[in-house]
Parts: sequence; C-alpha cells; structure tokens
Amino acid sequence: MLCRRFQLQSGSLKLRTEKRQDEVRRLEKGQGKDKDPKEKDRKPLNGHLFSSVNLAPSTTCHQCSKPINTKEAFLCTNCNAQVHKGCRESLPLCVKVRMKVSSGVLLRLSCYRSFTKSASLSSVCLPICRSDGLCPRRPLMDEMPLGLKYLSQSTDSLHKTSKVNESTESLTDEGTEMMDSQLMGEFEAESKDLEADSWTFTVDKKYVKGLKKEVVKRQDVIYELVQTEMHHVRTLKIMSEVYSKGLQKEVQLETQTVDRVFPMLDYLLDLHTHFFAHLLERKRESSIEGRDDGSFLIRKIGDVLVSQFSGPNAERMKKVYGKFCSRHNEAVNFYKELHTKDKRFQAFIKVTNYHSTIVRRLGIPECILLVTQRITKYPVLLQRILQHTKGKTEDHEDITKALKLVKEILNAVDSKVNEHDKKRRLKEVYSRTDSKSIQRMKSGQMFAREDLLRGRRLLHDGPLQLKNSAGRLKGIHLSAMLLSDVFVFLQEKDQKYVFASLDQRSTVISLQKLIVREVANEERGLFLITAGIEKPEMVEVLASTKEERNIWMQLIQDAMHSM
Repeated sequence: MLCRRFQLQSGSLKLRTEKRQDEVRRLEKGQGKDKDPKEKDRKPLNGHLFSSVNLAPSTTCHQCSKPINTKEAFLCTNCNAQVHKGCRESLPLCVKVRMKVSSGVLLRLSCYRSFTKSASLSSVCLPICRSDGLCPRRPLMDEMPLGLKYLSQSTDSLHKTSKVNESTESLTDEGTEMMDSQLMGEFEAESKDLEADSWTFTVDKKYVKGLKKEVVKRQDVIYELVQTEMHHVRTLKIMSEVYSKGLQKEVQLETQTVDRVFPMLDYLLDLHTHFFAHLLERKRESSIEGRDDGSFLIRKIGDVLVSQFSGPNAERMKKVYGKFCSRHNEAVNFYKELHTKDKRFQAFIKVTNYHSTIVRRLGIPECILLVTQRITKYPVLLQRILQHTKGKTEDHEDITKALKLVKEILNAVDSKVNEHDKKRRLKEVYSRTDSKSIQRMKSGQMFAREDLLRGRRLLHDGPLQLKNSAGRLKGIHLSAMLLSDVFVFLQEKDQKYVFASLDQRSTVISLQKLIVREVANEERGLFLITAGIEKPEMVEVLASTKEERNIWMQLIQDAMHSM
C-alpha cells in the first residue's frame, strides 16, 4: 500500500513538473510576438542599440562606406555609428561594449580556463533540479557574456596550446583598442578634412558657383588624388601596425615569415608617408584666404608630382613595387597556408577581424591587392588632372612630364613582375620534368633536365604543334619553351614533362645560326632551320593563330640578336 501511494505521488509530481515545463516553453516562445516592429529594430546587435533616424543625404554608412538612403538609416545610440539597415549585423562590436568587455574578459577567461581544467563541461554542467521539480536550462552559447562567448569559440579548440590562449587574451585586452586616430598619427587632424566625397562639398556653395567648371573639375580630381593617397597610407598602416606587428607580438612569428606575407612593407609605408605629407603641405599652402574651415584651392600640383615620380623616388618605387607586385600571388598563397595550418594564426585573424573597428572588412588578402593596384591608379588620375588643366602653363608642362615618368615606372614594375613570373614558371617546369629524360642536340651535345636552369632565362612559353617528316601533325600536346639560347619542346607523360621525340630529330634546338621562315601556304606555320652544320635540319611548327605565330617569330629573332 505504501509502495502504491509512493508511485501515485511520484506520478503526480512528474505530471506537475511536465506541465510547468510546457508552460515555461510556451512563455518563452510567446515572448516578443506582440512587440511593436520598432521594438525589434531596437534589439541589441553586437552591443549596438540601433534606432531608425532621418539623416542627411550625403551621410555614408560606417560599415560599407556607401551613401545611406533616408528610409534605411539606423543610428547606434551608444557609439553614434550610422549604418544601412542591412549592415547592422555585420558591424563590428560596439566600442563602448567592447571597452566593458575588455575590462572583465580576462577574469572571466581565467575562470573559464580553471573550470575546464578541473573537469570537462559535459561532466560538470549537469542540471540540478530545484525542489519544485523544475530544472534550470543549461546556458546556450547566445546567452553567454559576449566576451566569454567569443573567446570560448576562438580558444575552445586551441586550449591545448598555451601560446594561443595568451595571444588571444592580450589581443582582446590591448591590441584591438587601437582607434583610427592612433593609426593615422600626425595625419589625423588633416585627414578629417578629406572625409567628404569630393572637393565641391568642402567649399562654400557660393564660392564654387563663382568658379569655372574646368577649375571645379580639376580641383575634384586633385582632391581625389590626395584622398586616395590618404586611404593608401591608412591601408599600409593597418598592414604594419595591426597585422605585421600583431603577428610578431601575439602569434610570435619570425620577422622573415611576416616579410613573406608583407614584402617591402616598411619601404612602401615610408615612400607613401612622405608623398602624402608633401600633398598635405601643398594643401595647407593653398588654403582659401579669409576662411578658417580648412577649405583650399590648389593652383599648382605638377611640381609635387614630378618630384615624386623622378630621380631617387622613382628608382625606389621601381624597386619596391617591383618586388611587392612580383610576390603578390606568393604572399596570398602563403597567407592561406598559414591560415590553414597555424592555429595561433587563425585565432589572431579571427579576433582581430571581429574586434578591431579600424580593420572592418579589410583582411590581409584585400590589403595586399589594394597595394598592388595603387601604382596603376596614378596614370589615370594624372591624365584626368591634365585634361582639366589649362594648356601652355608651367603646371600643364609639369603634369605632362609627371605622367610620362609614372608610366615609365609602371613599365619598369611590369617588366620586373614579368621577369619574376618567368623565373617561377621555369622552376615549375623543371620540377615537373622527368629527371631521367635526356635529349641529344644536333651538335651532339646532350641536354638533360638540369640544363633548363643552367644559366638560362625563360623568354616565352606556350603550346605549339610539330609536323613530322611526312608533313602530318603529331597527335600530342607540346609545350614549347624559348630560353635565352635554345628552343625546347616538351611533352606530358604520366603527369611529368619529357623531351619530345620527332622522327629521330632533336627537339632541343640551338638558337645559334638558326633561320626562322614563314610557311608559304600556312599562315600559322613557321620553319626552324638549323644551319651551319654538315646536314641542315628543318622543323615545321604550327601555332594556334597567325598572331601567335608572329609573336614567336619576333621573340626568337630578338633572342638570336641578343646572344
């Protein structure tokens, strides 16, 4: 009887418990259903408390830097960030919230670590039922304190490595609190004068109306040159102050390793810091009389441009950009390799991109691409300034000269990039060539894989077809390589390169005393005739197009003349 009563009491207690749990679930699900739509917009996102506002048409989004439509404008009442409705979720952590998180995150993180050391989460976080039969829910990840939630995500898989935790900890506490004013340093005050979309918006409207259209357009382009140079310096400073120094300090990467990701970074920063300083100096000298609002009208800019793109500065740009642009792909690939293999590197990138307001969406690959592209922008900007500059003036002559100089720099950089790519391509072919493959040249000299790199440079390579002695095309894909003194035909076999075979004739042809002729009845064909020997030998080659055939002929003749 006692057992029966105990079973009934247990059953009724279980039923009451289940009913209360169902009631709690219903209440939780029902929360927010009757809320006003505007209340939903005020829901905190990454610490931001947004509210819909009416902004000026010229206002730009703090996240994507694009103009904000009045209907889509939202303002964070904590940090005054102005964003599109769709940009709210992607905006980095609110500055004020991040400051609060930073002060308490180390204590919470240390508690979290000691907690995980003493016992695993699965064994400790068992729910303990209260006397009323209801069991408290285990906190979900979304309900955890913001700092602890994020840091636990970034360090849970890395807790075995103490260095990772230390670097993540210090990043949250110090490294991500750098603001834009600290980044730009001595340029901060004048950088604020360059936030407008164009020069026209920085000057009084009545003053602008009194100027000729060509003058206004010229000032707009000059303003764009100065503004984009400021953005370029800012990008370089992010690469240097946030990423380069951060990787050395927090991730403890060696300087040589960081230099592989950011080649010639210090030289680039020094070069463009000086150029930007000269542009700002000219801006100060050109301030409009009677106005103290920072407005300016630059009447002369050509001398500053000539100084930057000539003499020692030009040589430095050729050298620095030649090396940086040449290693663009290698730097990005090395970054991807580090991000895949190095857990500390992953944690650093994740924390930096999440917490840092100055980095926003500017990751390392994007920074590298922006720097590579910068040098190609100068000819376009200078051409536009020249277009709106009055002819037969000293400034017109200086800008014309500067445009010519910057194109020479660009050609020199392009040449170095091409040379580097050729070296890389030759090493790639060498690594894929079968070490046992060997070819006898017409002179009797043996040509092996090692001879591809022995003091030789790759001038050009591409697909070509050979005809045999019967005049038929060989049904194989050949890779032709024009080196500094020989012409080599390779074919693919078992995913490796071997020297091609052609009716007992050599497919490694010396350029000495070589005769190149067009094929009369085939516009894509050319003859390679080996002269100066007892039995001259002729090879007929077919390119994919007539233009490609002409390129091959010209390059072969140029190589023969330079020997």
